[in-house]
Amino acid sequence: MNESESVETKTGEQRDEEKTVLHLDNEEYKIIKKLPKRFPSSLNDIYVTNKTDFKAQYERCKYLLYSKIDKSEPNEIVLHAMGSAINRAINLALRLQKDKNSKINCLTSTILLEDDLYPLVDYLDISSQNRHISAVHVKIKSF
Repeated sequence: MNESESVETKTGEQRDEEKTVLHLDNEEYKIIKKLPKRFPSSLNDIYVTNKTDFKAQYERCKYLLYSKIDKSEPNEIVLHAMGSAINRAINLALRLQKDKNSKINCLTSTILLEDDLYPLVDYLDISSQNRHISAVHVKIKSF
């Protein structure tokens, strides 16, 4: 898409619509990325990141899914991941499904994040910017 773009209205007329694009200079602003709002956390919610060891995440999931003494009802965990950690969460879910009989339900979403922009020069004001990031929520039930 170009900065100025022609848009056709319902009547068929052409009008030009300008998009405002914020160009940031690393010498003028320091970007402070805020953490997203977390979902309610319980024992069965696992937040997958790229920093945590994959084997440790896998062992924790396996423990929560298959260590229940009462086998009358299925255990359930939910994996949450954002951005580049989505691939790791999907791999983790597929590895758990391969080991034992389990059912996987996957839900994707987009999360709105707000970053603070702190000026490094005196003539600029503090501002913020919004960005969207992909997220995945994988529900795993063991039988």
